[in-house]
Amino acid sequence: MSNTGTIRAWLNGDKLRSRRLREQYPLIGLIVGLIFLYILTGYQSAKQQNRLTDTKKEMLDAKFRYMTISAELTNATRQSQVAERLREQGSSLQENRVPPTKIK
Repeated sequence: MSNTGTIRAWLNGDKLRSRRLREQYPLIGLIVGLIFLYILTGYQSAKQQNRLTDTKKEMLDAKFRYMTISAELTNATRQSQVAERLREQGSSLQENRVPPTKIK
């Protein structure tokens, strides 16, 4: 019988071949598998967090583009802007200076 309590027993493999440790191999395998799944889950969650951050940036950019286009459209469709463009194009249409009245 070998001395399993010494460093030499670990180095030459006697400790790994002992019956008591061999009975624990399934448990050691389970623990190693769970550690692997834990690390994999951490990487997946970091990857998903990065995608979420990128999506938020894209949404913010799209929001600002929308706000810019909306402001430009609002400015371009104002009555004064439309009248000025008509004058620049030489149109004979003129702006009505009389306010509308209600017919009863």
